[in-house]
Amino acid sequence: PEKDSIVYTLQGSMQADESLVGKDYNAIHQYMRQLGWDYSEHPNSSFKDHHTGVHAEVVYDDVLKQYVFKFTNHAGEFLDGDRGSLKDRQRNEMKSQTSPAWQKLNGNWDEWQQLKWKFKIPKGFRPSTSFCHIHQLKAQEGNNGAPLITITPRCDADGPNRRMQVIHTGDTRASTKGVLIDNIPLKEFEDEWVQVSEEVKYDHHGKYRLVITRIRDGKVLIDNTQNDIDTWRKGAINIRNKFGIYRSYGGSGGQITNNIKDETIDLADFVIYEKDTNPSPAAHD
Repeated sequence: PEKDSIVYTLQGSMQADESLVGKDYNAIHQYMRQLGWDYSEHPNSSFKDHHTGVHAEVVYDDVLKQYVFKFTNHAGEFLDGDRGSLKDRQRNEMKSQTSPAWQKLNGNWDEWQQLKWKFKIPKGFRPSTSFCHIHQLKAQEGNNGAPLITITPRCDADGPNRRMQVIHTGDTRASTKGVLIDNIPLKEFEDEWVQVSEEVKYDHHGKYRLVITRIRDGKVLIDNTQNDIDTWRKGAINIRNKFGIYRSYGGSGGQITNNIKDETIDLADFVIYEKDTNPSPAAHD
């Protein structure tokens, strides 16, 4: 933890385990559930989707010298959908649970949280001109349509200007700050493990800070602080954390019009800290 996180309390953590090597999505889901996350939003979850494909696995990583999760999204010979729907988007995500036992992993009203994890995208990762989220903070209840915060690889039409965005969507249009970061070249991330540290005060006048550091050389790729930012959704109890790939086809009816292809993302070392923990989370406007 950073020097100011001495007041933070560890709420939960997860690493991939060697016992999951060669196991299927259900074994990964059951493992995650014991630690407060789950793997339930993916193409294997519906017979109408690409249910025979491999979308999550645990592999050994030579850089981190440990086992990590690898998620795969297909947009080539096979086309993944969104939990059985093959219309305009595909989803392959893990998320924190929102049952009372695991609300401690989520943002609740008036709390401070630090979320830490590592990710790696491959060389040649082809983002979308439309949404392609690799992380979301998203309300479970209440005004839970659009995500509150996303980390979103993006490119211009026909593929140039590949970059990493961070996007904020507040509870109302007036409280939305929109694209917070839009100028970090994706090549800085490609084939590199990065350490993410995300700090949030959950309030309509909250705070948000994101720091992403490249592990190989310690280069800080992103360090962005937002004060007086709306980090809540009316009617919510939990702001859950999500990781993986959730992206648009560009078109509809299962037609890819935005040049996406098969992609992977590697994920590791999830850790969540809190301070000023809400003792009894309940729906809050």
